[in-house]
Amino acid sequence: MAASTVAATARKGALTDQRFSELSPALSLEVVEALDRGGFQWCTPVQAAAIPHLLSHKDVAVDAATGSRKTLAFIVPVVEILRRRSSPPKSHEVLAMIISPTRELSLQIFNVAQPFFATLNGVSSMFLVGGLDIKAELKKVEEEGANILVGTPGKLFDIMHTDALEYKNLEILILDEADRLLDMGFQKHINFVLSMLPKLRRTGLFSATQTKAVADLSKAGLRNLIRVEVKTEAKSTSKDAGQQELGPSITPLGLRLEYMVCEASKKSSQLADFLVQNSGKKIMV
Repeated sequence: MAASTVAATARKGALTDQRFSELSPALSLEVVEALDRGGFQWCTPVQAAAIPHLLSHKDVAVDAATGSRKTLAFIVPVVEILRRRSSPPKSHEVLAMIISPTRELSLQIFNVAQPFFATLNGVSSMFLVGGLDIKAELKKVEEEGANILVGTPGKLFDIMHTDALEYKNLEILILDEADRLLDMGFQKHINFVLSMLPKLRRTGLFSATQTKAVADLSKAGLRNLIRVEVKTEAKSTSKDAGQQELGPSITPLGLRLEYMVCEASKKSSQLADFLVQNSGKKIMV
């Protein structure tokens, strides 16, 4: 089926005029209350665009800049889809998988998701990443089981080569930072994961850039595809008129990109001075 494209543009701020409580299909009261407790009443553009499609039996391929608050755009649908099951899962029956390229990103997703996973009765989650003893982790998986897996492709690849868990009833797969997953050489791992999962599932593919590899993955792994393109509007200066104009940007709203030109010998002192002057802000150098 040919993909449909939905464009979402943020012009004046990071939030839209769409409330989580007013989304259609409607979110459960428990999820709305969890959002309220976290201070989330209004959707960002990526959340407003992606959540309804995933809850309407569509697969989504979302192009959104890193920092656009897309984590809730897939956490909320994952929880809602599992809430709507008619019966609780078996202890070793995997219903949802969220895959991201790094340990740090997976941990961030897992922590953000905990208040929402807590609204699910009889559903357990597990964090699986590299750097930990595979035998100890496998023993834990075999003994405890898990219904939601959050982790990196290498560790999930290892776990899925065993018969510790069951995947035939998986409801939803999320690939976050899909462009980085492929750039970092995880194509083989992703292909294996896809081969182990049922085709009748929902899939969300989130990436900051649309590469050929991401496009090929969309064709191979997604059905009933809706493509969501989220752009922000950034001010650019017209050289001719000396005026500011609005233009598309991949930089998320609320994030400023700056640079400084200085002599090579003064880089360290200039950086230290900059960090001292901006000590109360979050900065990535």
